[in-house]
Amino acid sequence: MATKKKIVAPAVKEKNGKVDIAPSFAWAHDTLEAVKKLKKSKVKEGFETSTGEFVSRKKAAKIAEKAGEIKHHIKKLHTTDLRKAMHVKEKKVK
Repeated sequence: MATKKKIVAPAVKEKNGKVDIAPSFAWAHDTLEAVKKLKKSKVKEGFETSTGEFVSRKKAAKIAEKAGEIKHHIKKLHTTDLRKAMHVKEKKVK
């Protein structure tokens, strides 16, 4: 039986193709960008899947809904959607 694809973490993709993955849903994209010293205008925000694929917010919303990670239909997934559904508090980095 095949395992259902899920969203595992927020991620950003740099223009050179490098993908930086947050350690958990507790991290917002802004937090990941700050820690990695990346400019928001220089990266594409998205998510890492359980199959190791970087996907856009739109595709991530479809995957999360199908996997039951979120209970409502949305066009674009945000880390706040996952944190609410999983009862996880946002991690603030100083």
